[in-house]
Amino acid sequence: MSGTIANYVKSYRSFFGYLSASGLYNLDYQQLKIPKIKYRERRVPKDEEVRRLFQAVDKDEDRLALLLLVDCGLRVTELASIKLKNINLNDASISINGKGSKTRTVYLSDQSVRFLRGYIGQLYSEHLFPVNRSDSNNGHRNRRFFEVHLNELCERTGIESITPHQLRHYFATHTLSNGADVKAVSEMLGHADVGITLKIYHHVNAKSIRSMHREFSPVGELVAVS
Repeated sequence: MSGTIANYVKSYRSFFGYLSASGLYNLDYQQLKIPKIKYRERRVPKDEEVRRLFQAVDKDEDRLALLLLVDCGLRVTELASIKLKNINLNDASISINGKGSKTRTVYLSDQSVRFLRGYIGQLYSEHLFPVNRSDSNNGHRNRRFFEVHLNELCERTGIESITPHQLRHYFATHTLSNGADVKAVSEMLGHADVGITLKIYHHVNAKSIRSMHREFSPVGELVAVS
C-alpha cells in the first residue's frame, strides 16, 4: 500500500510543481513528503516443500497448475486465463496476457512441455483450465479455485500453507539465487521495470553479486597474498 501512496504523492508533486512554475497556483509542493516504501520480507517456500507438493499432487489439472506456477512465475490470474492458442510447444513458450493488459512471453522447461503435450490432447476447450458450468462468465477457472486446491494440497502434505503468489516468489528467488540475469527474470515476471524486481528481491540480488564477485574478481588472478 505504501508504494501506491508514494506514487500518488509523486503525481501530486509533479502536478503542483507545474502549476507553481506556470504561476497558476502558489503551493510549496516540496512540502508533500514522499513516504518511504517498506518492502515486506516475503515467505518463500523451501525446495523440500515444493518437492513434496509435486510428490503428493494426484490430479493432472493441479499438477499442471503447480508446474506452470513454479516454472514460469505466473500470477494466478494469468495462469487461470491461458488459452490454447497462446501456447507454442514447438517454441516451448506461452504468450501471457498480463497485468495492465500487457502481453509478454514466458518459457517452459522440457518437463512442462512434455506434460502439456499429453494434457492438451485431452481438452475440448479453448482454455487450458476450462470450467463447464453454464453460469461461468469467462469459461475458465478463477483464482480462488487454485488457491483452495493448493491449500488443500499443503494440508494433505503436512506443510505450512503456500499461496500461488508465494510460488511466484519461489520462482524469482530460485532463479536469481542461481545466477539468472535480473533483467530476464524481470521480463518473465512481467514487472513494468527491472527496478521493481531489484527492490523486491534486493536481498537475493546482493547474494548473487557477492557470489559473482568471489568467483570472478580479477584480483584472484593478478595478486598473490601470503
